[in-house]
Amino acid sequence: MERRIYSGWAFSKNESEKSKINYEIYQEIKDKAALKCLSTGYAHKKYKVVENPEDLSTKELALIADSGNLCFGYRTEGELIVIHTD
Repeated sequence: MERRIYSGWAFSKNESEKSKINYEIYQEIKDKAALKCLSTGYAHKKYKVVENPEDLSTKELALIADSGNLCFGYRTEGELIVIHTD
């Protein structure tokens, strides 16, 4: 499997491997940015980027916000990152 961040991997082929890869990448980048949860709604949480000194990508920031998971994916709303939850 390719070593990259997988978004929306739940119920897909190789989901266990995708989960493992995401978590490994999360462990490497988790301290490189700070996000704040602004709200929680039905099947989602909205985050604002507080610090991103290393200019991480939106996908990397989403992975940090979801603590290395991203099994249901994410989207952006303006400058907010919205994590899809179950």
